[in-house]
Amino acid sequence: MVNKYAWSTPDERLLPVFQQFAPIVEIGCGANAYWSRWMNKEGGIDVVALDMSLNDGGLINTTTDNKSEKNETKSDDSKTTGGLVIKQGSPATLSEDEEIRNSDRTLFLCYPDEEDNQMPENSSKDEKGELQAPLSMAASCLEHYSGEYVIHVGELYGDTLSLEQAPFGRSSSSEFQQRLAGEYHCILKLKLNNNWLHVRDTLSVWKRTETCCMAFEKEDGGEEDDSDDDMYYKYIPLEETIPVDVAAPCCAHLLNPPSTNSADKKEKSSIEDEKIGSTKSIKEKKKKMKKKKAKDDAVAGNAW
Repeated sequence: MVNKYAWSTPDERLLPVFQQFAPIVEIGCGANAYWSRWMNKEGGIDVVALDMSLNDGGLINTTTDNKSEKNETKSDDSKTTGGLVIKQGSPATLSEDEEIRNSDRTLFLCYPDEEDNQMPENSSKDEKGELQAPLSMAASCLEHYSGEYVIHVGELYGDTLSLEQAPFGRSSSSEFQQRLAGEYHCILKLKLNNNWLHVRDTLSVWKRTETCCMAFEKEDGGEEDDSDDDMYYKYIPLEETIPVDVAAPCCAHLLNPPSTNSADKKEKSSIEDEKIGSTKSIKEKKKKMKKKKAKDDAVAGNAW
């Protein structure tokens, strides 16, 4: 199923998301280019699909007979499938290709680092002479990407059900997710309706974060070094902030617990007193009216 379709499959709720943040550039689209073909065909979205291997990219078993579509045409560095042109490219294409770099496209990544856990041949050695793996494909994309938005499909920190791949999941590397959370902020997250049984995939949209500088007044007798006086923080507008208060269904009732604030209690008490007072007043008025009526009746009776 993964070979025939994709590591993760879309549903119709996601199409408006891609339309909102189009045009798109997908790195690691795979030999099927399933997501790029889908958004291009179903939503008419302008998308550039890139993969280093046009024949077996994204496939679990490259020896599997993966039949091409009838309308598929190939060349050395590109192929057309389902009306979409898939080009050969890598994360470096994001910065080296002038047209893509200046097109302000949203970067789309779907399971970019799946099964990317073996030490590659191009690994370098650190100062101690130990092999050091290069950046994962997803992390390398952030290294070359200069646009504003990133759309990620797969598992994120804390979402995975696999103990072996916890806590970052099976879709993208820890170095990518840490940099993504450090330089961007999430503005949308949707659970995929068509998840495989063993995964908890989501589609998330991330916006590059602006920073603000806070200058702290130096204490008396402090050192002359100003390096620690200026601190940089993320600036995230309120309209781009995801709500913090969330709960599983079993704890949803705790999101709005009974008020324990003393001021609220006092206000509630005064309202109750007011209700009681008004009730007493009404009862007293009724008693007076009854007495007056009884007196009038007695007088009238005597008059007859």
